Amino acid sequence: MTRVASSVIGGVEGNPGWIGLAQHAGPDATGVEIERLIGNQPSRWVTLTGIWLAVAFMAGFGLFVNFQAQGRDTTFAAALMAMIPHFVFWVFVSPPIYRALHRTLAGESRALWFSALTGWSIVALAGSTLMSYLGYVARHGLEPGIGQLVDIYVLGPAGPAFWGMNASILLLAIAAFSVVRGLRLRDQALWFAAQAELAKARLEAQLAEARFQTLQAQINPHFLFNSLNAVSGLVETGARDHATDAIARLGELLHMALRNGSESKATLGDEVDFLERYLALCKLRFGSNFEFSISMPESLRSRRVPALLVQPLIENSIRHGMETQRRLSVVIRVYERRATVVIEVEDDGSGIGPESVASLPVGHGLANVRERLRLCFGDSAVLRLEPRHPRGTRARIVIGSQSKDFAL
Repeated sequence: MTRVASSVIGGVEGNPGWIGLAQHAGPDATGVEIERLIGNQPSRWVTLTGIWLAVAFMAGFGLFVNFQAQGRDTTFAAALMAMIPHFVFWVFVSPPIYRALHRTLAGESRALWFSALTGWSIVALAGSTLMSYLGYVARHGLEPGIGQLVDIYVLGPAGPAFWGMNASILLLAIAAFSVVRGLRLRDQALWFAAQAELAKARLEAQLAEARFQTLQAQINPHFLFNSLNAVSGLVETGARDHATDAIARLGELLHMALRNGSESKATLGDEVDFLERYLALCKLRFGSNFEFSISMPESLRSRRVPALLVQPLIENSIRHGMETQRRLSVVIRVYERRATVVIEVEDDGSGIGPESVASLPVGHGLANVRERLRLCFGDSAVLRLEPRHPRGTRARIVIGSQSKDFAL
């Protein structure tokens, strides 16, 4: 009888080990996984069994210390074997108790699930008591009987102490299961928040891609219009040979524009090759009134930039720089400066006023370039327009060193 009463001490000391189960509750992505203690992870049985055996170990140690204090002759192994059958039963009733507790706290069909929780709690108390009794009669070589069970585990003086221990185990188990459930709900909330942030980032990337493609699509009509205008000017002046040459060059340009325009990015080498043909076409149109030069080191030819990035800058120079009976010179420089790539387009035309630079309308070629730079490189790339003295305009694109490539 004393042995049974003494086990109360071991039971109370052992139950804090249940907090370890909360530390083993991994993040679950679905409500079903939160609802079930084991779920689709069989390895949790190992964790659950280990925790209950740890509780049994501490309860057995408490029983052993109590017996030693009373001067009773026993071993720690015997005290431990007295506890193991009792706590092993709790391993198997823990999952249904946890699920009934979760559904009760969740609020749906609360009365039904509270009844289930009460029922499984009674099963846990009665079953663990029966396991303790069967272990007791096995160790002592006794014949089991109802009267003996009632005498040892129900009637005084040991019965009330034993049931006090059993009730404390149930309450501490429910408290531990509540902690596990709370941690899983927290992990689920964090998972859903992370998924929402990921979905938001993906949506923003898709919107940026759509915006970029829209801006890219605006380039081709502008380019085609200006190229056809160049050919039209040659036909009007009667320069048939030059017009024929221009049409051939226009065919090459259209082929390159369609190829580059279908991609969101191109190499600086491709851009320069395209610009040389485009400027040669402009040269046919304007004749000796138009001069151009392009310089770029070979080391930058493989650097990637948005496709058809520079052509709108040249178009802007011609539109604002050409005057009747006046020459126009356009100089394109591509170079590297302190780990940044700089693309400059300079002209000596009439220029563009500061007020025009500050308020570029949506759809304007330069506004298009500025927006595509922002979408591709964020704050690490910039387009600036500056007046040149005594006349002319300088358009400068600066792409930072941290933007060696871009995702679009």
